[in-house]
Amino acid sequence: MRSTSTRLWCYSVLSCLALLGAACSSLGDLIGRRPLRPTPTAQPFATATVGGRISVPLADGTARPLAESRPQLGQIVAPAATATAIAATISAATAAAQAPFAPPPFNTGECPQRGNPPPPPPTPFSQYAEAISLYLSAGGAATVVEAALRAWGAVREGAVVQSDTDLTGDGAPEIIITAYDPSRFQAGKPSPGQLLVFGCVQRAYRLLYSTPYSPESMLPVLHRVGDMNGDARAELVYSQRFCTATECLTRAQILSWSELLGQFRPLNPLPIDATNGRIGIGDPDGDGVLELFVAYNPPLDFNGAPPRRSIVYWDWDGSSYLQALIALEPAAYRIHALHDADQLFAAQNWRDAIRLYDRVRDDPSLLAWSVVNESAMLRAFATLRKAYAQLAAEQRRNANATFELLSAENPPGTPGEGYALIGRTFLETLNRTRDRARACEAARGIAQARPETLSALNSYGTSRLYSLMDLCPFN
Repeated sequence: MRSTSTRLWCYSVLSCLALLGAACSSLGDLIGRRPLRPTPTAQPFATATVGGRISVPLADGTARPLAESRPQLGQIVAPAATATAIAATISAATAAAQAPFAPPPFNTGECPQRGNPPPPPPTPFSQYAEAISLYLSAGGAATVVEAALRAWGAVREGAVVQSDTDLTGDGAPEIIITAYDPSRFQAGKPSPGQLLVFGCVQRAYRLLYSTPYSPESMLPVLHRVGDMNGDARAELVYSQRFCTATECLTRAQILSWSELLGQFRPLNPLPIDATNGRIGIGDPDGDGVLELFVAYNPPLDFNGAPPRRSIVYWDWDGSSYLQALIALEPAAYRIHALHDADQLFAAQNWRDAIRLYDRVRDDPSLLAWSVVNESAMLRAFATLRKAYAQLAAEQRRNANATFELLSAENPPGTPGEGYALIGRTFLETLNRTRDRARACEAARGIAQARPETLSALNSYGTSRLYSLMDLCPFN
């Protein structure tokens, strides 16, 4: 999708279960040349948060924001000056050395003549890139490389050797390899591995790209090798899992070759978080540009927020892949309905916000979580926010009636009494001063004296945290 930061887009409504079933296509569907009209592989949930550029943290099963602890994904390898420098360059790359900034352009596509060298001998995993490069540079075939890697135990289920796609646009296909470290392979479990991309340079093969290797870096997974954005050049899309003793994180990357820089460059400014998610690639909006999307199914966590499935779409804006849409599963829990209403409030969609606050108050089908006095507290807060929304919509008479309802439903000694005091203080100050900012200042003073009004709202994990400004939003 080609769009500006202000263009909105959304999709048709389909069921959540059908969406998750289609959210991740097989490797055969995703790897290879792009069809003329890509087939969508998923549709969003019924409830969508739409906007030109949206940044919303999603629960990833941990207690910290997703922006923290982003592992480095790829190692961009600088061009070698001569063919004899290739081996040294490869050794430096496999040691995860930092690439120089903006290396000069160089010409790819000058491949060695096909020969019949002996297969590469068994070698330690840290020397795979060098051994493969030397064998290919001697005229060896990619099929022999694959056979050798299988014999060494490096190519098993999930690992690939692919040599049929031209990533650099020079007419010579690159050789893309994902290989396990055989010494650390564990059957049936995530195991360490590396992505290596070799290309022809100066009648030799050199390493154009690699992912850094460590025991915590699991085998990268290829999701697509083919054109994504209609620029007639194949992109490379992969994800990699990073595991410590306590947790695993997954990040995805979209790469494209830059002739100017003579190296691969990421098309997404930051690695795409796919922790607890399934990656898919398709064209749901039918504009001829492929989107990357991640369907999240967060784990059940009674110490945090109730689970809510979602899909985050990353779309092409003409220069980068940016987060463009968050599609949410319809709210089943009362707290989720409240979060949806608050997002509408933040967007100044007063009519729909009022409608959803009424649902938070009155819909008996909404589920409770594990918070003490949850229903009473959320109903009271929703009533307070509804009154603010009516006031913002210039419905002063309706707002006065809602403030009165808030006081009537939450008398002294009830769980929602604090919200009633906040509302009463706001309304009395507003009637006296005709100043919403001063009225809110007085209301927030009451909120500070009633800490349960915030703690009740912040008992659902860290995906949505409330502040005093949420208890009275007018400045």
